[in-house]
Amino acid sequence: MNDAVLRFTFGPVQPFIAEARRTSDLFAGSRILAELARAAVRALQEDGAQLVYPADLSSDPPNVIVARVPWSQAEASAQRAAQALRDRWLQFADEALQQLARLVPLDEAFRDRWHRQTADPWEIYWAAAPIERDDYATAFRRATAAVAALKKTRTFDQQVEAGPKDALSGTRAALARAGEDPRSFWRTVRRRPEGARLVGEHERLDAVSAVKRFFDFDVSFPSLPTIAARPFVQEAVRQAPQALETYRDAFDLLVTSLGEEPRRYRRVGLGTDRFPYDGSFLYEATPEWPALLEELGLEPSAVEPRRATAEESLRRARRALTELVRAVGRRPSRYVAVLVLDGDSMGRWLSEAVGTGGEAAHRAISQRLAAFATQAKELVENRFANAAAVYLGGDDVVALVPAEEAVPLALALAEAFHRITEGRTASAGIAIAHWLEPLGDLLRAARAAERAAKRLPRKRAVAVELQPRGGEIVRAVAEYEWLKGLQIEDLVERFRQDGPGSLSGRLPTDLRLAARALPHADEAFRAVLARSVTRQGHWPAGTAAERDRLVERLHAFARAYDALRDDSAGAVPEGPAQLADWLALARFLARGGGE
Repeated sequence: MNDAVLRFTFGPVQPFIAEARRTSDLFAGSRILAELARAAVRALQEDGAQLVYPADLSSDPPNVIVARVPWSQAEASAQRAAQALRDRWLQFADEALQQLARLVPLDEAFRDRWHRQTADPWEIYWAAAPIERDDYATAFRRATAAVAALKKTRTFDQQVEAGPKDALSGTRAALARAGEDPRSFWRTVRRRPEGARLVGEHERLDAVSAVKRFFDFDVSFPSLPTIAARPFVQEAVRQAPQALETYRDAFDLLVTSLGEEPRRYRRVGLGTDRFPYDGSFLYEATPEWPALLEELGLEPSAVEPRRATAEESLRRARRALTELVRAVGRRPSRYVAVLVLDGDSMGRWLSEAVGTGGEAAHRAISQRLAAFATQAKELVENRFANAAAVYLGGDDVVALVPAEEAVPLALALAEAFHRITEGRTASAGIAIAHWLEPLGDLLRAARAAERAAKRLPRKRAVAVELQPRGGEIVRAVAEYEWLKGLQIEDLVERFRQDGPGSLSGRLPTDLRLAARALPHADEAFRAVLARSVTRQGHWPAGTAAERDRLVERLHAFARAYDALRDDSAGAVPEGPAQLADWLALARFLARGGGE
């Protein structure tokens, strides 16, 4: 009996993850997809399949599964895997519905719509090809081509529902009980003790979105302001621990004065007992009456009788926060980054390797990708502990990162990928925006930046899209070897500091103007660059050599674009303009987003 290559995949993946307004939505979407893939893999393994990709289930499994199965039972195995996936999803949905029902009574109309919306939202595709004369490579290509053809065939019905749409997707109908407006229903949910933590003030949800919110993963995921504030808190712990504790105590009293128990709001996301609350409370706009009540999830009319007595506690908390910011010397950044990383030309690598090495080569690649996922997890947990991993599996990484740490993390991940895969490269996209921006939009911007990085002729690049509030969007892209030479962390520090070696915030503006007249990094541009660095920096006696080394470093970075353009036919941006944009990014990060 011949064996077969079975290729099994499901979706939608990126749209499902991108339907997110909170970090918990992003994390839950990723976790659900990983668990669905695990369910499918385990069903195949229980049926006797030999897993080829992924190598194991220790990291987040991808939505593409490749296995070796007996040809005679390929269809039955695929069907069992599909059913296991659907059953796992329905388990998520049922447990989320039970959680919601504990907060508010639900009627039959609500439950009927819930079951319709969660019945089968997944598109599942599979194909099998027999392995003839031990030719794994041909079977793999046939199975891959068959799945690609299936995806071009519409095998599912479009669902259209009337009524107000949900807040996450904007396409599905929001849920409510019979005769009730969805806004009113979800406002009722929010007023419950646990509801404020799960539903925003103006949100209304459909069943798929509610599964993300109400299924209990037993894991807390830090909010965007918490991730953005982590570097500030670390600095406060080092430089002003007493001021941080004073603000914590004042905040405790403030919450108590509102008739609430401080323990209800405690989190571990900032990583210190000196302030065990959400990072949003470290921003000076939050301890104001309307913003404070919204963050705490309190009904204004319910706490209004306490307002007069709480005002003094509120003033004390504001003074303590002002003193904390003064003691640290800067405010927490209001900007956060979404980072996505993906291997370059993975399809071609896999196709060529399987073509020459067959199944053994495929398994070897799977093992290297599993090793990279393990290394990526260690990087996030140890060297970049301020980041929060959303997805780590195969050649894909999705993480939320403090804005100033995003590029260093991307470089570290790319280096690990290159080492573990023995010379392969990866590209990263980074989107930086205010933490009040919709998270789904931020993820889509990061994906667009990743595509921009892969458009460089040799790929192996990092692209950043910076979305400042009220300012011009900055888009910058560079190969990661160039960025290592640029040393962006050093530039951030030079823009941040005073004294010898510091840089003025006018330097990027000077170079932007120069780049319009000098699009190439030739000697004329180098002369202008040296003049701008001298004029827009602090270089007292004894620092001329340091200044000249900096000029050479910046010029070499800009010149790399010209060299790549000369060596390739692909579109390459102009080096002087890109240098100005990377410097503008460094200045922005040094100022904490200009706050």
